[in-house]
Amino acid sequence: MKAVVFANADINDYGFCEKYIKDAVIICCDGGMRHTMKLGITPDYIVGDFDSVSDEVLEYYRKQDIELKQVPCKKDETDMELGIRHAVEIGVDDITIIGGIGSRMDHTLANVFMLIRIDKLGLKGRLVNENNIITLCTGHCELEGEKGDLVSFIPITPEVKGVTTSGLEYPLDKATLYMDSPLGVSNVMTGKNASYSFDEGMALIIRAKD
Repeated sequence: MKAVVFANADINDYGFCEKYIKDAVIICCDGGMRHTMKLGITPDYIVGDFDSVSDEVLEYYRKQDIELKQVPCKKDETDMELGIRHAVEIGVDDITIIGGIGSRMDHTLANVFMLIRIDKLGLKGRLVNENNIITLCTGHCELEGEKGDLVSFIPITPEVKGVTTSGLEYPLDKATLYMDSPLGVSNVMTGKNASYSFDEGMALIIRAKD
């Protein structure tokens, strides 16, 4: 079962959302409600402390037949963490975070690292916006796209050892990549499929477009 978790970061073009929300459980975290309203869809669940949503939007959804879980503003978890937890509780195995990449770098990084939590739970996860698809790779990742797509491999452990690629313009063969080096940035897919594999470490795979 798939879930899309909407957070509050700005979205300028909603065109990328359709393929993710189709047949997915929709969970709104606080201000993420404004995105589902603009998309004209009804969320299945709403969670958060509701300190970043307008009164108008909140009142609209309070009148709908939606499970709504409000928590105190003073709490240990972010609203996104509550949304991910709820997705896990209802049994999803694939989570897409939309509205999680924004101007607040602290929130953005926290949302990126939620991919580690999702992976530890044995679930698929990604963080997406108009320009990026971010996934976590812990040993082997297969990519599907188009020739010319930009792909970056960003270590999030001090070293990622034994990195081997296929289907990329700049190949690697049993290389070691380091967190403080940009060596893995802006590779290019040579066809519709590519892959990364490695022996040790953890990395983000970011498919980006300008």
